[in-house]
Amino acid sequence: MAENAPPPEERPRSHWPLILGGLVGGFLLLAAGLALGWYLFYRPIVNVAVQLPAPPPPPAPPGPDQALVKGLEEQIEKQKAANKQIEDQIALLKERLKADVCTIKDPLGKGGPASPAPAGALPERKTEAPPGPGKVTPAAASIDLPQTGAKVGKMAPASLAQTLEQATVLVVSTGGNSGSGFFVAPNYVVTNHHVVGRAAPGSEALVLSKHLKTGYIGTVVATSQTGQGTEADFAVIKVDDVPAGNVRPLPLAAEPTALSDVIAAGYPSIAIAQDRNLRRLLAGDLKAAPEVVLTRGTVSAVQNKERNTPMVLHSADISAGNSGGPLIDSCGRVVGINTYIVTSRQTTKANYALGSSWLAAFLRGAKTPFDWRADSCA
Repeated sequence: MAENAPPPEERPRSHWPLILGGLVGGFLLLAAGLALGWYLFYRPIVNVAVQLPAPPPPPAPPGPDQALVKGLEEQIEKQKAANKQIEDQIALLKERLKADVCTIKDPLGKGGPASPAPAGALPERKTEAPPGPGKVTPAAASIDLPQTGAKVGKMAPASLAQTLEQATVLVVSTGGNSGSGFFVAPNYVVTNHHVVGRAAPGSEALVLSKHLKTGYIGTVVATSQTGQGTEADFAVIKVDDVPAGNVRPLPLAAEPTALSDVIAAGYPSIAIAQDRNLRRLLAGDLKAAPEVVLTRGTVSAVQNKERNTPMVLHSADISAGNSGGPLIDSCGRVVGINTYIVTSRQTTKANYALGSSWLAAFLRGAKTPFDWRADSCA
């Protein structure tokens, strides 16, 4: 009977454990993912800086040559000293323009009262008395000059002007005196002693001209004696820095006869005061020099020739500032050095130049080179 009984019914299995396990597994995976994301994106970032070793210093440059540095420093100091001298001379020249510097009533250097200079004039003598009698200094003793029958032709006016422009210079002493001068040799300038302020040898003076294009400091190497009754008024300035071939020295010749044509060259203050280059020079521009002024005339007389102290009286107009400048003949030879003028109450004026044979005697005594021409000008 039991064998015929029906089999018991089978109950369906539950799926909840699988679902619950899947949910738990997914939750764990989600938590792990969130934890990994936080770790990757929100964890602290630690920077580790590695200190590299400092690069080696560059090699020190080689030191300068001490001898070369010392030489350059010495050159700079010399140039500074030369510039200071020029500046001082220009400053003194400016002061002299404001003061009484254009009148010296005693050409022998004894001093005396003076009157105000005209405005804008360079320091020089304005009214001077003729030198008094006296003995000639040994340096200005008589000289035997050879004479020949040769003749030299006269130069054209343009050539004479060019020659004088290349030889004539403006001279300014350290004391502020000024005047004219001219080259008798490549490095030697002749002027009057009173132009350099009666300075003794060893003193310095500024030499410049438009042709030189700048100023040069020269040294007074020889002067005529002052006082003791002497009438000589000569000085020689040596300028070593002038480039070779940059000047045209003037030769000397015997004094001309009366009525001979002569030309005076120089820097008269009354004329160069109107030259704008003078204003630039006074402002410190040494490359600015006034034009040399030339005047024509004739010889009126040659006085005191028998005393070996010839003085050429001429009609070529000269004034303050012409002192020390050359008086030349028509052949371009120096026949005198313009030195002083004599005026009277009637406003008449006499122009004097110390004769070239007197100047030649002084230069020979001072052992200064020069070129003497014995031929006549025709």
